[in-house]
Amino acid sequence: MRRTAYLVIITAAALLLGSCTVTKNTTRKGSTPRTRYASASKGTGGSSASLGSAHKSNCSKLGVNASSTDNARLYSECASWLGAKYQYGGTTKSGVDCSGFVYMVYKAVFGKTLTRQSAGMLTDNCTKITKNQLREGDLVFFRTDGKKSSTPNHVGIYLKENKFIHASTSKGVVVSDLLQSYYVTNWITGGRVK
Repeated sequence: MRRTAYLVIITAAALLLGSCTVTKNTTRKGSTPRTRYASASKGTGGSSASLGSAHKSNCSKLGVNASSTDNARLYSECASWLGAKYQYGGTTKSGVDCSGFVYMVYKAVFGKTLTRQSAGMLTDNCTKITKNQLREGDLVFFRTDGKKSSTPNHVGIYLKENKFIHASTSKGVVVSDLLQSYYVTNWITGGRVK
């Protein structure tokens, strides 16, 4: 009797959970966890109408189009940092530098602890990738001090549509475009976190 009641409860819970519109994909070790938005009605293929309003709002703030394949946690966390002031060595929303921003976002979204400096993030935590290989959550590395060096001194997080988010020394946490001449000139490499 007790066993039957237990099975009924488990079955009911499975049916309730199975009807949710937000699902988690299972991920391989080292891959990016994603929150995907399932279509509210069968056969619509996850149209933008089925995306959560919070996710659409976050994407709008970040200047990118919302999609059912987005990592909603990444976009939510990044949007929450927009406008944070730049502070060398900082790791909080009251003041953060570029590597501190990446460090904190990766810890919050992916549960990964990265090296605290941009050069170390590239050498210790990433596999180098080209611009055309970039996916959301990849890191983008630059040399912004005018020196001709392949050692980065600036890092950001790639979103999509050539946009990335980073802590700018002059503007704080902002979204920029990889196609802007400043970032084209100072580009070093992309990095996929291991």
